[in-house]
Amino acid sequence: MKRLSYTCLSTFFFSIATLFAQTLTEAEARTAWKTLQRQPLTEKSFRETCDLIQDTGKTNLNLSYEWLAEYVPRVQKEGKWEWAHMLLMAWARAKESFGIFEESAKLHQRALQNAPPNSQQYREALVGSVLLYNHWNKVDSSAKYLALGEAAAKAANDRENLSFLYTFHAAGRIPPNDFKSRENYYRQAIQLAEGLKNKNAEFTARYNFVVNFLEDNPAQQVAEAEALLKLAKDSTLAHRPRFYERSNFWFRNPIPSVYFYMLQQNLILADYTNANKFADLVDEVVIKPNLVPAQTPIFMTQMAFAKATIGEFTQAKAYLKQIRELLQVAEKDIPFPNYFTTAGLIAEHDKQPQKALSYHEQALNKGYTAAFYFVPPDMYYAHALTLNGAYEKAQKILQKFDLLAKNTPYSATGLYYYEYLAELQKAQNNLPRQIQSLQTYYTIKDSLTNLNRYRAIQQVLAKVGLREKEQQVIRLNEEKAAQERQIQRERLLYGALVSLAALAIVFLLLYLRNRQVRNRQAMALKQNELEQLEKQRHIDLMRGVLEAEESERRKIADQLHDDVNASLALVSLNVSSALEKGLSDQQSEPKLLKAHEVLGNVSSTIRNISHRLTPLLIERYGLRHALEDLSKTVNISEKLQLEIIIVGFEDKHRYSLSFLNEVYRIIQELLQNTVKHAQATQATVEVVEHENYVSIMVEDNGIGISENKNEPGKGLSSIQAKVTYLNGEIEISSAAEGGTLVVIDRLSPPLE
Repeated sequence: MKRLSYTCLSTFFFSIATLFAQTLTEAEARTAWKTLQRQPLTEKSFRETCDLIQDTGKTNLNLSYEWLAEYVPRVQKEGKWEWAHMLLMAWARAKESFGIFEESAKLHQRALQNAPPNSQQYREALVGSVLLYNHWNKVDSSAKYLALGEAAAKAANDRENLSFLYTFHAAGRIPPNDFKSRENYYRQAIQLAEGLKNKNAEFTARYNFVVNFLEDNPAQQVAEAEALLKLAKDSTLAHRPRFYERSNFWFRNPIPSVYFYMLQQNLILADYTNANKFADLVDEVVIKPNLVPAQTPIFMTQMAFAKATIGEFTQAKAYLKQIRELLQVAEKDIPFPNYFTTAGLIAEHDKQPQKALSYHEQALNKGYTAAFYFVPPDMYYAHALTLNGAYEKAQKILQKFDLLAKNTPYSATGLYYYEYLAELQKAQNNLPRQIQSLQTYYTIKDSLTNLNRYRAIQQVLAKVGLREKEQQVIRLNEEKAAQERQIQRERLLYGALVSLAALAIVFLLLYLRNRQVRNRQAMALKQNELEQLEKQRHIDLMRGVLEAEESERRKIADQLHDDVNASLALVSLNVSSALEKGLSDQQSEPKLLKAHEVLGNVSSTIRNISHRLTPLLIERYGLRHALEDLSKTVNISEKLQLEIIIVGFEDKHRYSLSFLNEVYRIIQELLQNTVKHAQATQATVEVVEHENYVSIMVEDNGIGISENKNEPGKGLSSIQAKVTYLNGEIEISSAAEGGTLVVIDRLSPPLE
């Protein structure tokens, strides 16, 4: 029977089963994701992104996988291979816990390729690969990575990872049937892990030693189980690490793992009473503490199988329903054999033999990977064949287990074998053989409670407090009975009061519910109003920007019409006159010289217009060069002596070209207002690049801002619209010594 797969995976099942469900809705999570992806990759943003992925995965695994596929390449591209390793290892373990082994193997390969060969991360990826191939029953691949991992861990004196490797070596039964070698590996793994501050490796070694090796030594099992329960209290085992806290194998929630192991042992012994108690303990410490338990489907499959075996079919059905809802795949595509065995047992209980046969057949086709069976699954299939009248086929299958049942009669295998054999013989009207099989069946059933192994399990039961809990329940029941006798005489008196109180509570609940509905409606209306106001603000903002651009176009059109067109007409007139009279005419040369002078002015004017439309210097050399060129142009005109101070802007690719153009136009229009209206002779422009925004200050020695002017002109309105569009703030004031001071702060690219 394949018990290794569940035993090794139980550590990860309980690590997932006890997580609290995240509180963000999918829409909120997606919004948070987009916000984080716009931020630079820092340790803070990395941790926040990891937390978002991990919390979202508790309720929406597909979305968390989608984000991992997008985020890992970005982290690798920026050279953060240690962070990429954490993500890849967590991603691989998640896939492995769902039995999706091929994808997990690919992710482990990516982790190995990502990490340097002599690094701690490389050794962790080797440990993960060994554990994966053990679960997958790929013996050759497991042996390959064991050899690589052992060599790397010894070279680095890495005791923790070497302990994990020795544990998984022994648990993987490599080499097969060599019990002495397996015991040596377990004891070496325990010795290596002793003294380490983190107890994950030690608990993993001891747990697998008890579960996988001491199956036939009940006394030693009890002693080791006691040590496990003591070790389980260590804080390093109780901690639930985040992605960025631990990328190696870890064993979380060990006490529930021991409980589940004892559940398995009781099922093997067909002691369903105590098995059900341990199942309830698992439910008590794993499921009930969580408001919305995020259990993995494979773990829930084991619980469903246990409950169906015990006879708790209602609970088993509930588990199967949750598995289907969580996986969201067709039932035939569910990868866990125990799911179909459980469904077959439920169908038998519901008197649906054909349906039961179909389920048991699917369980056999799935194989034993990632499954726990204390009875060979073929026996369930044989029983279903009997129920459907296929007696000969059922008999052939049961005959294969005749020797096994005779060698280990006092177990669940022996018990079920003789029970199913008796049913087959009854269906075949073989009464003498049926009576003989039934006698053997009842002999086994009555004798199971007297085995030494069963007494050993009872000692563990006492250790985990079941007996004390039962005594408390008995005492509480006695006290409750006494209280019920005491209040029996008062029930009629208080009955009416209780009824009135219940009625009042009902009315109060109805009132509160109605009030909550009204409050939600009011909040929805308020939210709608806020959204409408935000939309209107955005429309007004865009209208201001468009008006500013339209004003700019009109200015350019006026300048082209008034200056360029008139100047070109004058040039045309002079050239035409000179051509008519010929170059020999005395007036031709002055006319041509005048035309040449006017063309120079036209060229200068067109150059200024081009700068206003699209400052090409920004695109070619950056904002710093464009502003310095603007300063030279202003100073050459001798209309204004301009001093410009620029801090930053060394990297011309940090901001988009459109944002830098807007900053340039704001400064250009401020200087144009200074030249036209301020009557200033001197001006200073200071432009500073901060970490996430840009600030501008313009100061002149002109006449200042008129106090009686209530509304800004079109130029200032255009500037204010652009500043608002770029998320900035503007303040305009008159300086104490005269002149105007304009401060623009926190300019940043507009949100998409």
